[in-house]
Amino acid sequence: MPSKAQIHSVDALELFRVKLVQYLEKSITTMDEVGSDLKRTLIWLEEQQKPFWEHQVRLKRRALEETRNEIFGAKLSQMRHSSDAQQVALQRAKQAFEEAEEKLHRVKKWCRRYQSDVEPLGREVEKLQAVMFQDLKQGAALLDRIIRTLEDYADRRKSLDSDRSDMVEVLEGGTGLPDQRGIEVNKDLGESES
Repeated sequence: MPSKAQIHSVDALELFRVKLVQYLEKSITTMDEVGSDLKRTLIWLEEQQKPFWEHQVRLKRRALEETRNEIFGAKLSQMRHSSDAQQVALQRAKQAFEEAEEKLHRVKKWCRRYQSDVEPLGREVEKLQAVMFQDLKQGAALLDRIIRTLEDYADRRKSLDSDRSDMVEVLEGGTGLPDQRGIEVNKDLGESES
């Protein structure tokens, strides 16, 4: 035989339902933000970072070529070796070019990895969001029905208890109500009158 439910406060259930709905709203908002962040990240990689670093590679390559041409021109015009300052400038230009190429390589790598690593996680977040929305929505609706049922039960119980107490009062109080035969019963006296 199933055990009896021990409900002490319908208000506590109502408070729980309210908190559940608040949690549902917050979690859906959070998951929407996660989805938006994932999309913004891809846009940032593909539409901002990739073109930026492609442009930087072109600029750094041009600067490196100009520095090399200056050194070569200096060697030809004076038939001597380039100065130390020109060699330092050449090293810096090479380093800047290599750094820009490395950054571009990383951005392209992340664009490729995004498809295989991040998008599946985004789909999982969407699935979780759908399940949470459906399950928590159903849970809140079920709690609402339970609360209404318990409130109806409590109201009926109060009504029955009130009717029962009135009946007990009548029976115990000896108010002189007639029985089915039209005879007044006075319980205190144990006598009947006609």
